[in-house]
Amino acid sequence: MKYALLCGLVLLSFIANGQNLVNYRDTANHFSVGIPDGWQIIKNKQILSLKFMAQRADSALVAPENFTVNVVDEPRSNVDAVAKKLLYYIGRNPYFKLLDSGSIVSSGKRMIWLDEIHLEGSRTDTIFASIFIAYSNNKTYLLTATTLLPFSAGFKPLFHEIGNSFKTGKAAGKERLKIALPANVKWTTITDTEVDNLATRQFLPANETAQQWTLLINNMTMENARVDNIDLAVKSFSEAAVSKASQAKVTLLGKENIPQRRWALFKVETPGAGSPESQLYYVIQGPRSFHAIFIAQKTETLSAAFVSKWSAVFRKSKVVNE
Repeated sequence: MKYALLCGLVLLSFIANGQNLVNYRDTANHFSVGIPDGWQIIKNKQILSLKFMAQRADSALVAPENFTVNVVDEPRSNVDAVAKKLLYYIGRNPYFKLLDSGSIVSSGKRMIWLDEIHLEGSRTDTIFASIFIAYSNNKTYLLTATTLLPFSAGFKPLFHEIGNSFKTGKAAGKERLKIALPANVKWTTITDTEVDNLATRQFLPANETAQQWTLLINNMTMENARVDNIDLAVKSFSEAAVSKASQAKVTLLGKENIPQRRWALFKVETPGAGSPESQLYYVIQGPRSFHAIFIAQKTETLSAAFVSKWSAVFRKSKVVNE
């Protein structure tokens, strides 16, 4: 499994990333948002509408800076009606005050934002909040970021940066390489993560574990990355393989290196290794992102039948938005 991590680092080396926020995507609830580096995700199982919460991990405050995402069914409505309804309810708090408001367009969707202050329950501290309201597919999405009023000047720009990263519905979709796994084996997903702009999915036969496996599929996407020469991708992965096993042998099986079709298929074998592991790779440049998938087997070499079978699987894969 360490080799999969190494390959992830190889992908990261293809593009310099200056983002301050780490991308998080909820595929079940169809939203994505940027999380400030160093903030921690808080799990919630009590409030059904609360789908996400993150807070600043290095705060000594009783109520540290945080933001939440709530998703509520709201058939046949729109963002303006939702904002009006929300203002009516929160405006009933006698300590509520609207400081500023406006709207932005993100990935073709209009969002309304509010900056406000209020008191909560028996607390005596005044809370500052930035609220971002979105509406998609008959659902209301509310992103609410809060801090104590004395710290609002320092955190308001960050809250708006988070809000501007908020995407819902189809706008939250990402480019991925989709493969049809052979039906004669039951597969299980052991990893499905997105950290910053690197997405990783790993699959094993259902009767195997991450500690003991014979086959491992690793599917990675470097979002918004472009490789202008597929040979550089093959070289990077080959060098990573050799750094792990000096006797690794790389064989190029096919490639195209023109702007409209940029892909390569190659294998890495480890004859004579004490703990052998060989991989078959397929790397491809998509319209917006770069994709790399490999299947690993704990053998010194890959049989011709194995290479033929999995080459066909990889070459039939499709770049999709999901």
